[in-house]
Amino acid sequence: MLLAALAMGDGPFPAGLRLNDIQVIGTHNSYHVAPPAGLYTIFAERARAWQYTHAPLRTQLDDQNIRALELDVHHDPDGGLYRHPLFGHGSSSLLRQPGFKVFHVPSVDQGTRCVLLQDALSQIAGWSSGHAGHVPILVQLELKESGYDGPAGYRIDPPPPFDAKALDALDALIRDRIGSDRLITPDLVRGDASTLNEAIGTLGWPELNQVAGRVMFILECGARARATYLDGRPSGQGRACFVNAPEGTPGSAYLVVNDPIGQRDRIKDLMRRGYMVRTRADADLREVRANDPTRRDAALTSGANVVSTDAPVPCSDLGSAYVCGLPDGGPWRRSPHAPQRAAKVQPPAALPAVKP
Repeated sequence: MLLAALAMGDGPFPAGLRLNDIQVIGTHNSYHVAPPAGLYTIFAERARAWQYTHAPLRTQLDDQNIRALELDVHHDPDGGLYRHPLFGHGSSSLLRQPGFKVFHVPSVDQGTRCVLLQDALSQIAGWSSGHAGHVPILVQLELKESGYDGPAGYRIDPPPPFDAKALDALDALIRDRIGSDRLITPDLVRGDASTLNEAIGTLGWPELNQVAGRVMFILECGARARATYLDGRPSGQGRACFVNAPEGTPGSAYLVVNDPIGQRDRIKDLMRRGYMVRTRADADLREVRANDPTRRDAALTSGANVVSTDAPVPCSDLGSAYVCGLPDGGPWRRSPHAPQRAAKVQPPAALPAVKP
């Protein structure tokens, strides 16, 4: 009863409840604005999967109880690389500026609530500073490096890769906009353990009361960018972000397992071993259009820490009543499969308080 009552607000949190003990709702492509109708004709079924528009980030955090966000990031070191989107969808003078851009697919699906990553980070930081003690916000940054094949030979070349310089710049931007004292970092979680992966199974994740009001970033990227980010620092030493690294490797702590039905047992096993896990309640609007809650319910009962959705509110323009939220409302609940505490797990070390 206590947990159910507390779940209607962010905190305070019960003593001993850790970051990997809870479940929150996240939005998939949290910045996304649906493309114009012309694309649905040209790109047929592919574009039908893009027919959703999310509220601004602050609205998601304020009114929709969202505590996990996903931002697709494109490298644009000189600026202007994406300034001519098809049909003008997502056109903005901000595209001329150098820096990281936030949108889905170059040219064909560039509609976004925040063109520049720096502006998205500022929005998150602003909300966080105004809501002391909130559940940590988990931000997954998907680094886009692939090209795109469209109909009739339409081809979008790969964007510039995330090399060492770009990844260092990404870390610096996160620290600048969010503030180092507000981040949950690999170093903070690793503590005195030899590797991050060892730490999550022995020392454990921090208690929620210790990391309330903070933000945690996870890089979802290809093997090359991941190797570059972890080069010389296999547990993410000195880095601002966690990485979706292969299970069992030194830097592995947070994993993306998007099939809550076919990989239900794997999700439970990973959580038992101390990993944090993100899964998806729906994909490509299939479940939304069909009003089918099967995958959503499997995601929620899987216990995954983050359940990502395209429909935190009903998509009325699709004639659908489907919606994904926590069963009792609120921004968090104890995960149905929170790991049992083994005797070997030590109490977490004291952490510096977040500055108001």
